[in-house]
Amino acid sequence: MLLMHMYPLTAILAVHCGLSSPTCPAGENCFAAPEHLRWSLLQSSAKQTAGRATSNLEAGHDMQKPGILRYFSDALHPAPKTVVPQSNDTSLCEADAEAAEQTFCPSSCPYAAEMSNEFCHFRCVQSNQCGLLGTVENATIPDDNVMACRHCKVEACAKCVAAAPGQVGEKLEHCVKCMPGYTLSEEGECEMNGISVFIAIGVVGAIAAVGIIWWYAMICSKPCVNPEGVEYGLQGRHRMKLSQPGCGEPYPLTTNLLTTNVAGPATMAFFRYEAAILVWAIVLLLVWLGFAFFVSMDLLTLGTRIASTPQLLCAVVAWGRKRQMELVWTKVSWLAFAYVFSFLGAIAYGIQQTKMIATVNDKDATMTSFALKLEGLPKFNGKDPVEEKITTAVKKATGINPVGVSVAWNYEAHADEIEHAIDAELEEVPGVVHDSHEDAAGLEYAITDQVLHAWHVHLHEGHGNGPDRLKALLESLETTPTAFVVFAKQSERNEALAKTHEAGVEVKVDGAKCSMTAYDYAPEGLFWQNFHVTTRERSWKMVASWFMLFVSCCIWTVVLYIPYALYMSSFSFANGDEPGKFSEGIFIALVVGSQIGLFVVSSMGAKNAKFKTEDETQKTYVIFYNAALILNLIMDIALQTFLSYRQMVGVGAHVADGRLLGSLTSFQEIFESYPIQKSVGKLLYTYCWPCTFLVPFLAEPFVAWLLPWFTAQRLVGANKKIQGENAIKAFELGEMEQGRYADLLFNAILVVCIPFISPAYLAWILGAFIVSHVYIYLFDH
Repeated sequence: MLLMHMYPLTAILAVHCGLSSPTCPAGENCFAAPEHLRWSLLQSSAKQTAGRATSNLEAGHDMQKPGILRYFSDALHPAPKTVVPQSNDTSLCEADAEAAEQTFCPSSCPYAAEMSNEFCHFRCVQSNQCGLLGTVENATIPDDNVMACRHCKVEACAKCVAAAPGQVGEKLEHCVKCMPGYTLSEEGECEMNGISVFIAIGVVGAIAAVGIIWWYAMICSKPCVNPEGVEYGLQGRHRMKLSQPGCGEPYPLTTNLLTTNVAGPATMAFFRYEAAILVWAIVLLLVWLGFAFFVSMDLLTLGTRIASTPQLLCAVVAWGRKRQMELVWTKVSWLAFAYVFSFLGAIAYGIQQTKMIATVNDKDATMTSFALKLEGLPKFNGKDPVEEKITTAVKKATGINPVGVSVAWNYEAHADEIEHAIDAELEEVPGVVHDSHEDAAGLEYAITDQVLHAWHVHLHEGHGNGPDRLKALLESLETTPTAFVVFAKQSERNEALAKTHEAGVEVKVDGAKCSMTAYDYAPEGLFWQNFHVTTRERSWKMVASWFMLFVSCCIWTVVLYIPYALYMSSFSFANGDEPGKFSEGIFIALVVGSQIGLFVVSSMGAKNAKFKTEDETQKTYVIFYNAALILNLIMDIALQTFLSYRQMVGVGAHVADGRLLGSLTSFQEIFESYPIQKSVGKLLYTYCWPCTFLVPFLAEPFVAWLLPWFTAQRLVGANKKIQGENAIKAFELGEMEQGRYADLLFNAILVVCIPFISPAYLAWILGAFIVSHVYIYLFDH
């Protein structure tokens, strides 16, 4: 099984597509039906041209696609021009020869034709001899771009009709049946059906972009009439920065966050995790490079060598298979080391982190060191003196007088009203009128209002409720079973905990037996409005969140990815027929877009679960986000693999020993075959770099930091109503959440997949992972 996982790209270039085709029925010039087809190795296998300069697009490296994608591909992906030399050996025109490196056809018979009865044997023929003299009968088209006899090759075509041997003219091939997802045009070409989806998305995206640019231009054009609000907000923003004890100045950028406690042990643990991930990747890369340096540098080129001619392709296939089997022990050894190093490293890392957190907590007391959680309270309403009753009960049971009690009230149904009332009181600034609604209409106001709401800046809500209304509301609220008891000293807190646990002392509040336990979450991390949610209710909310994630992945796959996958399936990935930069650009946009969408859905799902603490919510988000990304990745790769497999079976792709890909019955053999490995490996490599490892993090400082800061300056400066607390909220610094763990975990998961799916990219992926994570560490720092 281990050998199966390490088998790189099926002996590295172990197949570059099929080699021959069965004979057509007498009197017919046709491209065989998929179930009987054997595609010539010569079909667009050369990435370079023979006989004259031409582009890779012409040579089949990036075969042109129909419709609008062809236009963009031509416009955005110009390819370099190269020339393949010709031989002076005219004996090649007289007999077939086995493929070897540096084998080219002479000018007297310049076209390489594959022999129909021998694997990787070729004969040099003239243009009117393609398909004759024992060569593949269906390869009748002399291609001046690749200087080879090839089959009909209309993109995305399932059944193609080619010209007869020796026939001349401009139209030597046309399709009679397209692959699923394509429609046959009058010109005999296949047009992708799903292109309308991308056009619609592009139109919607363009309209949205124009609308946002227009809105931003409108707010930038407004004069600054509220400089005091801007100044107050910026001062509040400065006060939010982490400050050094004693001097009140922010920590310098040179601070070592691995050893310096600037914001609690969780911050140190986070940066140590980022550093550990980097050390892990660097060690694995160095060991792999060590194998390459001391054993064979072929480890860095297996699976990546370019075959410029059909003959060279066969030679590379043979060389790759031989070297792969000779060097497979190095890959097995590296895997064994990677497993042992990761396992022992994870244990050492866990021990070190646990010791660090315990040491910091013992050294620096936090709010949790003075408080205990009280569970089992009976229901009270806002008219009852709840705090006094709990204080009396705790003092009676433990003999220790608490200094305060915080009760969790069931106020979720009125959370907005209560929070707006608090905001209204905090934001009150003398001389500022709050009931003015000038300019409170139109698209610009609607967008501005949504942005301010996202920042929790509320200008109108809460001001119409008088004190009597608020008092009646608060008196109608009921308590949850939870409260927090705060003690003056740590020793008193520990003594009270020991009495209720070890001595069996009971705390009774209005006759109800309550339990006191330690609680590890700080007050600022509590969601007080969620304490009324029971475990059963939360379980159902979790089920709903999981279902929402699954549906989101399915919608993304069906609506967006399937049209793209159908387009990609028209490439064989087997003999130079691969997508170009434009296709990769579409894929990058799809991957980054899906990650942003899943980030939003995962965040909504975690919040919908109504956990009591921020830590629990963030942990759930990490699980949701990684699970959604993994599911999305599996669905993408499975779909791409299936469609590519169908396409390659249709064009008669072969494995290294000459068997048809479609004749393989074992999943292991199919998955390890070169065409499948090439397709999946290229997809996974692009998915990793730059889609996942870099692009989202490059955009983050602009989208999450600079853009909100500039926008806040414009919105606050243009509106005199944004004062006090609201001004501070508008300029509020972003919070360093645990969600970064989800990003790092998924990146590590992708790296782990590489040795088992596309080991030819191992060194490149590890290098890209290290570069991107150095940037992530510096940015987070």
